[in-house]
Order: sequence, then structure tokens, then C-alpha cells
Amino acid sequence: MLLDSQAAPAVPALPSPAGVEPGKPAVWPARLFIGALFAICGITVFIGLPPVVMFGHDIFFFLDNSYRVLQGQIPHRDFQSAWGPLIYLIDAVGLKLSALRPEGLGYATALFGALVSIWAYLVARRRVSPVAACVIGIYTLLLIAAPFSLGYGPLNFSHAMIYNRYGFALLGIIVLECAGTSPGAGGGWSTGIAVGLLVFLKVTYAVVAIPLILIAGGTNLFRKRRLLALCGGGAVVAILVLLYLRFDLAGMAGDLAMAASGRSRSWRPREIFLLGFGHLAESVPLLLLALAVGGSRLRWCAIAVATLALGGFLLSTNHQPSTLALNGFVAVVLADAFFRQHQAAGKSAEAVVVVFLAFACLAPLGLQNGLSIFAAAREKLQPSTGGLVRLASVRGASLVFPPSPFETETGGPEYVRVINDGLALLRRRTGPRDGVLTIDMMNPFNYLLDRPSPTGGLAAGAYNYVISDAAHPSGERWAGTARFVLVRKYSPGVEDYGIESYHIDGIRRIYQPVLDQRFQVLEETAHWILYRRQL
Repeated sequence: MLLDSQAAPAVPALPSPAGVEPGKPAVWPARLFIGALFAICGITVFIGLPPVVMFGHDIFFFLDNSYRVLQGQIPHRDFQSAWGPLIYLIDAVGLKLSALRPEGLGYATALFGALVSIWAYLVARRRVSPVAACVIGIYTLLLIAAPFSLGYGPLNFSHAMIYNRYGFALLGIIVLECAGTSPGAGGGWSTGIAVGLLVFLKVTYAVVAIPLILIAGGTNLFRKRRLLALCGGGAVVAILVLLYLRFDLAGMAGDLAMAASGRSRSWRPREIFLLGFGHLAESVPLLLLALAVGGSRLRWCAIAVATLALGGFLLSTNHQPSTLALNGFVAVVLADAFFRQHQAAGKSAEAVVVVFLAFACLAPLGLQNGLSIFAAAREKLQPSTGGLVRLASVRGASLVFPPSPFETETGGPEYVRVINDGLALLRRRTGPRDGVLTIDMMNPFNYLLDRPSPTGGLAAGAYNYVISDAAHPSGERWAGTARFVLVRKYSPGVEDYGIESYHIDGIRRIYQPVLDQRFQVLEETAHWILYRRQL
């Protein structure tokens, strides 16, 4: 389903490089992509999970919820989630392959990166030149595989918010299929599949996909065959995921409505323009490139402006200060359109400018991603020893949290001390099969102790982001089957980014009546309060 059944017409060939017979496409771009695919995916598997430098507690968002999925729990039915089930299913595959070791998150990234980059390459190969398709494939793979959060620096290793990388990669496939310059290349299946995946990954990316399709697709979008393919691709994904969700669409819609209510209270829409167009180093090259293409200049400028505006919208909804990752995909399409129009005109000066502008759109993020992968591999080969703290699970696996100026009680050695305090408390006051819910940003305990997870709770404890006072799971749904609940206590004056205790105080205010009515305090430590359900 990744490719259209209708064969695409021949793509006009660019001038043949030396040693290539005229009329025959060069084979080296395909070989380069395949080589890069094996190299980058192999390195990603080798890295597994690098030291968690930034957003330390976020690692348990992925470990805890994918661990739940492997136990048979279903998102939106057994626990509230502002994200669709796709990210948990991807990571659950990686954990299964790694025998539930944290390195499985790296395996999942390598597997998903390989599939999506091959998909992007195949879509691009029918719509742009072989060289451009190679660039797209490698750019997509680097975008997915790099082990840091977008916008936070390539050496700040973190698995946090990797779903944003996945979302941008899928949007890139939509851009390629809708705006690709090969005449009559058809399309629709890949766009429909990508939109379907985005709905069940992170719905804001699916919302952005709609205007992107309308603007990039133009009048071609309304051809009967293309509309049928688009709807068919989306329907296939929807049916498969809804089968997994037991067709509980109402539960998913309810969770997303809660998230919309919560996020509306912390969203700052006035920043959209500044986020999309205020980053001059990212926005100016793309706009200049659209102006330089010629031909359907109005269309190219509309696509570039829409890309920046929609990218700004995504940044305003993400915990992401910068990096418009979609620009790279659009830049390749624009550059390819220029060379198709001017391949016989000999406009060498303009060609140099176009290549420079495209490079300016692609290189910053591409180089950051490559540097991060290289640095993480080097760390794996020669681990640092000074000040590292390892958080061990009962399976013998360990997570490394090095000291970091970015973290206090949500990362680094202090976070390890806090979690070890909770682990000791649970070992002391609960049985080996007693799972626990938490009122904290994340729940590491069931995964680390290899205990069955109770139903109920939240995928991530973020007040006025995934829930709000106006919209949240009922007390009965939140408590689920839990016999024990751990409530996080932050040290006075310690507030990472000024929001951590804000989240916990808000969630605790909502569910404190449930704790008072159905649970009783069992023990309190410096960092935790343990509640037990009353019989």
C-alpha cells in the first residue's frame, strides 16, 4: 500500500554524472541510501539507550506504558492517555525483542526508523530525482533515530517526546506525496496511511496534516482516484487500530477531549507566528528557496508559508522550543522542482543559490542528528564514569542518569535517590505482586519491580496538559484496580522548570477526595506518601 498501483511516468533525467551512460539513472544514490540505512539502524541498535541526560523521568513514560501494553492493558480503556496507542505499541515491540530491558526502546526506534525511511524513500523515488530521494531517505532516518529531544541540543541525550520525531517524519511523507514534482505521479495511499497513523500517534499532527494536504495537493487532491486512495489508506489504519482498541472509539475520543481541555489552559496561541516565522535561520532560507524556484511560484510560496505556520502551531503545542523539522522535506521538493525546470537552461548561478538554500534548510538538523548518534555511540564504546548513577531493575537492566545542570528531582543522581526511596518503601510495605499507581509525572515502579500494573491512572501526570479540573477521569476510573498509591513529595524550593510540583499539586487536588474516601496512609518518607486501599 506504500506505492500506487498505477505506474508513474518516466521522470526527466538530470544531467548524467561522469561514468554514467546517458538515459540510465545512476545507481549510487540507491546504494548510498541502503548503506546508510544499515549503518544508522545498526548503530541505533548498538546504542540501545544512551545515558539519560535530559528529561530523566520521561523515560518511564515509554517504559511504563509499553509495559502495561505487554501485560494486555489497552490505552483509553485501562488507563487514560492523551496520546494514541501507536507509540506504546511501537515501544512494546522493542521491549519484547529485548526481553523487557530498557535497550528495547532503542530497538523500537531502529525498527520504526527503518520502516518509515524506506517508505519515505519509495514515495520520493517516484516523485523526485534519485539523488533527492536518497537525501530524503537519509534525512528521515536521522530525524527518527537521533537520541535527543528536538530543540534541546544533540548532546542532551533523551528519549523524551520521540513521538514528535515520528510525527514530523510522517508529515514529511505527506508533503512528498502531495507536493512531489513528478507530473502525474498519482498518489493518495501513503497520505491516507500517514494521516491514519498520526491520528493514533498524536492527534495534533493529524490536525496539521489536513491543511497541509489541501495546500500541497492543490486541485490534484480532488481527483476521484486520489480521493479514494487517500480515504482507503486512512480506513485501513483506522480499522486495524480500532480492532486493537476493541472499537472503543468513544474512550479514545473522551481522553483526547480531556487533553484538549487541559492543553487549552496552557496553550499560548500568540506564539504561533513567532515560533514559525521568528526563527529566521529556519524560515528565511525556505522562503527564499520558494521564491527562487520559478514556475508555479505562487504554489511553492503557499506551501512554504503553510509549512512555517503549521510548524509554528506544532511548536506551540509541543514542549519544544525550536526546530522546524518539516522544512527539510519541503526544501528537497523545492530544489528538485527548480532543477526539473532549469536542467537544460544552464543557470549555474541560480543553481548554486538553490543548492545553498536547500543545504541551509537540511544541514542544521541533519548534522545535529548525526552528531548525536555519533556521540551516543562513542559513549557506549567508552562510557563515562565520573558521577554516574545507575537505577537497576529486578531483571539486572540499568538506566544511567549522569549529573546534569538541567535536572534536580526529575533527573540525574537526585532523581535516582528519590526513586530508590520509593522502591525501598514498596519492598518494605507491599508484596512481590502488588502493583502501584502514582501521583507523579511518571510511574517507574511496576516496570522496575517487575510487578503487574494495576489498571487506572494516567499515562503521564501533567495537570492542565492531559487533564484539567473541568475534564478528567472519574475517581473510580482513575483508582482502577490499584491497592496501593504513591504520592510524590517535592522538596521545598525545588521546582524543575517551575512546573513539576504544579502538576502534582493539581492532580492531587483532583483525586485527594478519592484517596481520603477509599485509601489510608500506610507510611510517609522524605519523598513519598504510600496509601493502601481500605478493605
